[in-house]
Amino acid sequence: MVRQEWRLWRFDDGASPRDHGVPGQTYQTIRGLDFCNDARHVIERPGSVELQLGVRVSGLRAVHSDACGSRVAVETNAGPLVARHVIDTRPQSGPALLFQCFAGAEVNHGGLLAHPHDVAGLMTRMRADEHGFAFTYVLPFTATTALVEFTRFSRRALSPSQLAQERDAELCALGLGMSRVVREEHGVLPMGSYGDPAAVPAGVVIAGNGGGAIRPSTGYAFMRIQRWALDCASRLARGAAPVGHPRDGVVQRQLDRIFLQVLRETPERTPEYFMALASRVSPERLLRFLTDRATPLDMAALVASLPIVPFLKQLPASGADVAADSSQSGAARSHPVTAARLRVSSAAHAR
Repeated sequence: MVRQEWRLWRFDDGASPRDHGVPGQTYQTIRGLDFCNDARHVIERPGSVELQLGVRVSGLRAVHSDACGSRVAVETNAGPLVARHVIDTRPQSGPALLFQCFAGAEVNHGGLLAHPHDVAGLMTRMRADEHGFAFTYVLPFTATTALVEFTRFSRRALSPSQLAQERDAELCALGLGMSRVVREEHGVLPMGSYGDPAAVPAGVVIAGNGGGAIRPSTGYAFMRIQRWALDCASRLARGAAPVGHPRDGVVQRQLDRIFLQVLRETPERTPEYFMALASRVSPERLLRFLTDRATPLDMAALVASLPIVPFLKQLPASGADVAADSSQSGAARSHPVTAARLRVSSAAHAR
C-alpha cells in the first residue's frame, strides 16, 4: 500500500538545511484512495459488517429498547440505526491554540523543482511574515513529479480559497507556476484543541480528531489512529465495550501546550525553534518525539535545545490569551484523494 518512501527527511529555513535519517526507518506516503479501497475490501468480505455509503448522520440520542438496557439511536437521512455501542469519528469543530492550514498540489514540473528527489522535505522554506509562520512540505515522487504543499500555522482556520492563493504563490516562487497540476488537496488541523467536550449519550465513544487523535504539537494523527483502532477492535472482538483515544500523559500535554503557546506568541521566531530541534537534537531522539515514543531523556534533550526565555514565559496557563480567540474554530478536512497527512514512519508502518 505504501506509494513511496524516503530514507532522509529535511528541515530547512533557507539558510542551513538539515537532513535527518535513522537506520531501519523511512518516511512513507500512502495515497488516501489506496487506504480507503483497502479498508473497503476488508469491510466488504462476507461477514456481519455492513457499509452504508452516502448516508448523513444528523444526531445521536439515547433510547431504551428492551431488557438488555439502553441503546443509542443514530439519526440519519436513511432512517435511524439503533445500537448498543457507537463509535463517533466525525470531524469536530472547536477552538484551538493554533490551526495547521495547508493546501498542496501534485505537479508534473519537468525537472524544475530544485529539491533532491531522494529526500522528503518535511519543513522547507521555513519563514515568518505578517501573517505568521509558514513552510513548504515537499514529497518528490520522481525527478519530474512531486507533491508541493504550502503550510501555515494560524490563530484561525483559513479558508480553502485563501490557502489556494498562497499555494499558487508558493509554486510560482519555486519556479513551478506553469507546471501541470495532477491533483490538489487542502485541510485544516487543530493543534491544541481546548474547551469542554460535547455531552454524548451513554454508549457513545468519541474518536478521530474530536477524541484526541491529533498530536497537538505536530498535527500528526495517522499512526495514533492505527494504534487506537487496533486496541478498540481487539476489545470488541473480546466482547468488551469500545474505547476512545487514550489521553496523552500529563507531562506530554503540558509540554505540548507550552510549545504551542510559544509558537502562537512568537511566530517570528518559530523557524529558529524548529531549526534548533533539527540541528541540536539527534535524529533518533527527534524521531521518537514525532512518533510518540520519546523517553524522559529525549524530552530533556528537546527542552535543552530551545531558547529558554520564551518558554519560561509560557509556564503559567495563558487562559486570557486563549479566551481572546475562542470564537475561531475549525475542523479537520481532507481532499477525497488524501485521507490523512502522512508523516514519519518505520519501514513497516506508514504514518
